[in-house]
Amino acid sequence: MKQKESVLIVDDNEDIRKNLKLIFNKKGYKTDTAETAQKALKKADKKFFNIALIEFKLPDMEGTILLSKLKELYPKMTCFIITAYAFLQNVRMAARINADGYFIKPLIPEDVLYRFEKILKEQRIEKELKESEEKYRALFENTGTATMIIEEDRTISMVNTQGEKLSGYSKDEIENKMKWTDFVIPEDMEKMKKHHILSGKAGKKPPSEYEFSFIDRKGNVKDIFLKIGIVPNAKKSIISLMDITKHKISEERLKKTIDAAIDTMSKIVEAKDPYTAGHQRNVSQIATFIAREMKLPPDKIEGIRIASLIHDIGKISVPTEILSKPTTLSDIEFSLIKVHSQIGYDILKSIDFSYPVATVILQHHERLDGSGYPNNLKGDEILLEAKIIGVADVVEAMSSHRPYRPSLGIDKALEEISKNKAILYDSKAVDACLKIFKEKVNLNLNSIIA
Repeated sequence: MKQKESVLIVDDNEDIRKNLKLIFNKKGYKTDTAETAQKALKKADKKFFNIALIEFKLPDMEGTILLSKLKELYPKMTCFIITAYAFLQNVRMAARINADGYFIKPLIPEDVLYRFEKILKEQRIEKELKESEEKYRALFENTGTATMIIEEDRTISMVNTQGEKLSGYSKDEIENKMKWTDFVIPEDMEKMKKHHILSGKAGKKPPSEYEFSFIDRKGNVKDIFLKIGIVPNAKKSIISLMDITKHKISEERLKKTIDAAIDTMSKIVEAKDPYTAGHQRNVSQIATFIAREMKLPPDKIEGIRIASLIHDIGKISVPTEILSKPTTLSDIEFSLIKVHSQIGYDILKSIDFSYPVATVILQHHERLDGSGYPNNLKGDEILLEAKIIGVADVVEAMSSHRPYRPSLGIDKALEEISKNKAILYDSKAVDACLKIFKEKVNLNLNSIIA
């Protein structure tokens, strides 16, 4: 059980001391008494009392003087004066100076107890708030990332040490003087405002994460990943800011390396099958157009771009004479070509792409009705990325020259995907593809994919 607060009763009347002590002890308070000011000071010198109840007229010292001495020792101590009516005017004057209140004799135990407990409750709440604030400040300071508290008008009311380091400004310079938008470059500020406005109009919650460019005191621009949350029961937000500048640089280098590797793989296939030179690049551009038209997330679009650039890599296992054969392929020859999806998957499956590239390549000849290859997958068993590349692959292949036939033309290609929409090909991918070519109706295939 939590121990209750302590009370000091100072009065030269023994009955008053005993009665008050009995009342407080019954309520679980740790109560001590003293009949003189000097004895009270000795006891207070040894330990802290939450509340002192002091007689105005003590044998050795006036109660208000004792009160002042106790307040010097413990400024947070709550002190009441006990007085007879005759001294009330003096006590009122003293109370205005230092005392927290007074009681007039004869004392009413219930009244004394009620007022004491009210004061003690307030002290508890104040103490809990202070402890809570100290814990909060400790957590705030030790989040490991730059953190700020933002008021409704965007003013920064709190910033931790990491925030000082990130910005180059001190807490004194930032807190209640700067707005967090002071650190956002104008281009990103407009973009973020627009995003919030659109989210509000659509009835959606504003995004809780951003990447934006941050300007520090020296004018250095840093790539920042920001997370924002609402502080409960307050019109303020808490934001954490992570500097991802080095990560972005490494990411860009990695992307260039991957692109170079993808381009090399693509050229290997083209060197093997010169009649389809440029086919993979064309498919990649059409597929990317389709994905954008479908409003897919940037990471999915990037995965589609990469997978489509090397979707025929498995053809390096197919004999050149079959790939270049100027006449219709036999069933056996076609079955050898059909293996290229599986071979492509086997080549790429051990590479740790950020996207399911190997699986997309494995599935890009699968069809909704299960008539595709190599695994006769149906409907939702096929990845959306593979469905999109499948549509782009058909359109590009039919529109281009092949060793065994001339180009069938873009109209025939679009007729094929339109006729078999929702049968062989994904409806949304087909609709997006048709829209792209319809809007560019006066342009041929090459200008669409340029």
